[in-house]
Amino acid sequence: MARPTALVLSGGASLGSTQVGMLRAALESGFSPDLVVGTSVGAFNGAVVACHRERSADVLDAVWRAVDRAAVFPEGVLQRAVLLARTRRHLFSNRALQRLIDDNLPFQKFDELALPLGVVATDVRSGRPVLFTEGPLRPALLASAAIPGLFPHVQHEGHELTDGGLVANVPIRQAIAMGAKSALVLDAGQACHERRAPAHLAETLAYAASILLRNQVTSDVRAVARNNLVVHVPPLCVEVSPFDFSHTARLIEEGYQMARRFFTELQVADSGLFGGPYRHEPATDSIAQRTHLNHW
Repeated sequence: MARPTALVLSGGASLGSTQVGMLRAALESGFSPDLVVGTSVGAFNGAVVACHRERSADVLDAVWRAVDRAAVFPEGVLQRAVLLARTRRHLFSNRALQRLIDDNLPFQKFDELALPLGVVATDVRSGRPVLFTEGPLRPALLASAAIPGLFPHVQHEGHELTDGGLVANVPIRQAIAMGAKSALVLDAGQACHERRAPAHLAETLAYAASILLRNQVTSDVRAVARNNLVVHVPPLCVEVSPFDFSHTARLIEEGYQMARRFFTELQVADSGLFGGPYRHEPATDSIAQRTHLNHW
C-alpha cells in the first residue's frame, strides 16, 4: 500500500467492538498505519491505536471486554427524564464517556501520541465536518461521539459540535486531507435489518439513518478510490442494537474471523476500491457473514 497509509475507523456505537477483531487480523497480516482517522467510537478506538501502535489490539480487547452499557449510558429512567426536562436536548450526560477516555488513554494531547490522529466531529451551525489533529484529546473525542439527542453538544475551539457520524461516518476524505495515499477502512456498520422489517418506531428511525449513512459512505469511498488505493473491510451484518453492549466478546471474535478471511483472499492493485461499504447475505450464524471481494 502506498505511503502514507491511513487506518480509517467508522462510527457505530457498541458495534465498534467489531473493529477490535478486524484490527487484530490486519496487524497479523502485516498492516502498519502511518496515521489514524476516526469518527465517534472509531475516534476512541483510533486514539488507542495512536497511543499503543503494535499493542493496540490487545489494549482495545481488554477495554471493550470491560465495557457495559452503564459505562456509556449510566443514567436511569428518572435521571434521564430530569436531564431532558432541564436541557430539552439530550438524555444522557457525557461524564461516563469522559471517564472512559481518561481511564484508557495515557496521553491528553494529540501531539503526545505515537501516530498522527484525526478526529471528526460535526459543526452544529454549518452542518460541516470538522477535523481535529491537534490540541486536547478529550473534547475532540467527546464531540465526535456526541450522538444527537443522547449526549450534549460540545463547545470546543469556537465550534458547537456534535457526532461526526452525521457527515463522515467513514472519514475517508479526512484521511486523504491529512496526506494519506492509501487507506484501510475498518467499518463497524450499523445494525442489520435485512432479514426482517423494523419492529417499532426506534428501529424504523435507526434503519432510515443507516440507509442514509450507507449511501454517504459509498459515495465518499468510491470518490476517494478513483485516485487512491482503498481497502475497505466490509461491515458484519448483525442483528444487534448499536446500544447493546452485551455481545462484545462475540462481535470481537466474529470481526476477527471475517477480516482474517478477507485478508487471506485479498489481492490489490495500485489504486481502486477493494472490499466495500456494503453488506452481504448473512451466513448461518446470526452475526457472521460471508465475505466476498469486489473491485469497483
